[in-house]
Amino acid sequence: MLGLGRHGWFTLLGVVLLALNLRAAIVAVPPLLPDLQVDLDLDRGAAGLLTALPVLCFGLLAPFAALLGRRVGVELALFAAMLGIVLGSLTRTLPHAGWLLVGTAIIGAGITVGNVLLPSAVKQHFPGRPGLATGLSTAAMTTGATVAAAVSAPLAYPLGLGWRGSLLALGGFACVAALGWLPQVRRRHHAPAPPPPRSGGRILRSPVTWQLALFMGTQSMLYYTVLTWLPSMLRDQGVAPTRAGAALAVLNLLGIGTALVVPTLAVRRPDQRGLALVVAAGWAAAVLGLLALPTWYLLWTVLAGLAQGASLGLVLTLLVLRARTPGSARQLSGAVQSVGYLLSAAGPVLVGALRDATAGWRVPLAAMAAVTAVMATSALGAGRDRQV
Repeated sequence: MLGLGRHGWFTLLGVVLLALNLRAAIVAVPPLLPDLQVDLDLDRGAAGLLTALPVLCFGLLAPFAALLGRRVGVELALFAAMLGIVLGSLTRTLPHAGWLLVGTAIIGAGITVGNVLLPSAVKQHFPGRPGLATGLSTAAMTTGATVAAAVSAPLAYPLGLGWRGSLLALGGFACVAALGWLPQVRRRHHAPAPPPPRSGGRILRSPVTWQLALFMGTQSMLYYTVLTWLPSMLRDQGVAPTRAGAALAVLNLLGIGTALVVPTLAVRRPDQRGLALVVAAGWAAAVLGLLALPTWYLLWTVLAGLAQGASLGLVLTLLVLRARTPGSARQLSGAVQSVGYLLSAAGPVLVGALRDATAGWRVPLAAMAAVTAVMATSALGAGRDRQV
């Protein structure tokens, strides 16, 4: 019907299976954190590393993921990425906290390879229908995160698998993706080498780059911090683990709509400062609501879910709008995302440490509210009609 052919449909299925695993193994952890901390005697700062480590991998390992795709081929690298997620899921169930961190880092490396090379696979295999494959892979990535958040606690508790069994079951789904992708491995497309960076210095010297990096970093910091600690906040209020996991699923699910709508709004105007401030205000309302009226957590979760999708969609759109050429867009995107992910990785760890130091969530939430103020300030520069 869409002109893909039988082989094209099998390839598209493989892409969707890959994308389902690019967030699930991370999002499965937060609903289980309180029990995991007790079992392994982890403080909250160390527990925050379970989300921070994959984000660090996103920032640090992306160039190496691209190099792997050029050396062994995109298809084989993506197959190895799924096996890495399986290996990491097995490793983090071993009976020591150190193995938990090692396994999480392996998972982060596998997901980084998937993040970097899946768009290249889409371009290679679907040159005539990149929109279809990109849309389905984006929806699959969000679906995987939503399902993982919703089922990790029920797998651990009502079904009796425990946190290790739950994480292993969800991480093991990467085996299915590896098998679904296996027929593509023999095709071996190699990722192209990047062009020589002729304007990299100018990119890094531009104030626009750093304003975008700060906007990217703060919105990502807020998302990964809420992703990590929202279930623990709710469980400290007496909310059941399964309901806390369901709230996290709602957070991820609601971002789909705003991630699609906000870019359309952004490209229709030359200046995006007003839109960026509205997005920052949505984050501020969600964080301040959790601070002032925590029993209304469903409302604040809805606001945070809408804000996270909007902020991600906006920052990715700004990376395109602020670049003059395709070459500068690649360099700008690489610089902004590397700096932004490295900055955002500090959020879950610092908020966890603040929770331990103050024995409550008021100070950590106040710190997150301060981050929303920084986000709004950077939005004034990032949203201005200027180009690198």
